[in-house]
Amino acid sequence: MRGPQHSRPPAVSVVMCTFNGARYLPEQLESIARQSRLPAELVVCDDGSEDETVSMLHAFAARVQFPVRIFNNPSRLGSTRNFDQAIGLASGGFIALCDQDDIWAPEKLESLSSILMGDASLGGVFSDAALIDNNGHPIGMTLFEKHRFCQGKQREFLDEPASVLLKHDVVTGATLMFRSALLPYLRPIPPSWVHDGWLAWMISLHSKLALTTAPLTFYRIHAAQQLGIGSDQRTQGASPVETRRTHYARVAHQFEDLANHLLRSGWTEKDGIIHRIRAKGAFLQKESMLSESLVARVLQMIGLLPLYLHYARGLGALRADLLLGRETP
Repeated sequence: MRGPQHSRPPAVSVVMCTFNGARYLPEQLESIARQSRLPAELVVCDDGSEDETVSMLHAFAARVQFPVRIFNNPSRLGSTRNFDQAIGLASGGFIALCDQDDIWAPEKLESLSSILMGDASLGGVFSDAALIDNNGHPIGMTLFEKHRFCQGKQREFLDEPASVLLKHDVVTGATLMFRSALLPYLRPIPPSWVHDGWLAWMISLHSKLALTTAPLTFYRIHAAQQLGIGSDQRTQGASPVETRRTHYARVAHQFEDLANHLLRSGWTEKDGIIHRIRAKGAFLQKESMLSESLVARVLQMIGLLPLYLHYARGLGALRADLLLGRETP
């Protein structure tokens, strides 16, 4: 008699985008090579690096036991379009996103893939990360703590992710692994969105998105990063001199794009999620037009109080809007 049959674990593709990453790239590559579960492939799309990034990648590819597929963009795409392209090139059943400047815990791929393998209903999973400085030293905080993504918010996210995502982003792409079967829903990523924010919404709406509090990534904070909590340009299309009011208007456009995408995908205006997404966009537009006069602004904000509870970070958002300077909308 044959013994019990075990399905083969899905192959894991690691997807990385690079641009002038030579300073930190070797540490990230070494951490991938030290994984307890090695990837089936590393897919790298370089966006026109002018340093030693590409030569480092080829040297790495020559000595590791898994394929490293390196693509050089003929013209620069920017971070989000480059990740969109790289995700589409992956061949594995699971796809893990990778930044060029972080360091992975040795058990990262094994831990995330085990979570997905343990529950077929999950479309993706993301983890916490320990924050490190530009020299790789811990700064004593995690991403979840930085985002104020406490246990209560985590439970709320698992029960109803849209309620949390309508307030703020909590999913960092560099901590995410998802099933490639969802790719038809994930791509293309609209130009107005950053890839991790878009992926979080699409996975949550078309499947289930789990989380683990294990800090499986050492997430580097430095001013030169293209995107991230240490960069000057966290969101696609952002300007280094973007005011809070222009930020609100731009993010309102993102949610308009999200609602229109869902309508084209089969949702209708009668669906509750469409109403909530449109309400989020309308709230952001009202924030973008808050008066420069403190007295008038306070009166406007009093009228918006219920919306601050549903579509912003509550007291923190109220305090930030109270302190708005004399900015041009």
